[in-house]
Amino acid sequence: MKLFLFFINSIYWLWAFAVPVIVLGLPAWYLYEKTHTNLPWSILLLIAGIVTGIITAESIRRKYGLVSFFSRLSATPDLDEKEETPEKSEVS
Repeated sequence: MKLFLFFINSIYWLWAFAVPVIVLGLPAWYLYEKTHTNLPWSILLLIAGIVTGIITAESIRRKYGLVSFFSRLSATPDLDEKEETPEKSEVS
């Protein structure tokens, strides 16, 4: 059971890590593709994304817990309420 929980927490940690890495990695890739002389700036942006991703994932894990954080994100309270439909009135 602990192995399963470790696997789930690892996936959630990678999700939280991936967002800043992608957000800063795409501009880094664009800079590199635009001119190959921008390689140092691209590497710097990618390293900043990795560091930001680690900090973000660890802060979420410590403050909220990964499973509870992502469960609150995916919760749909609008669907939990029972939809009350008015009864059809009979026409006489």
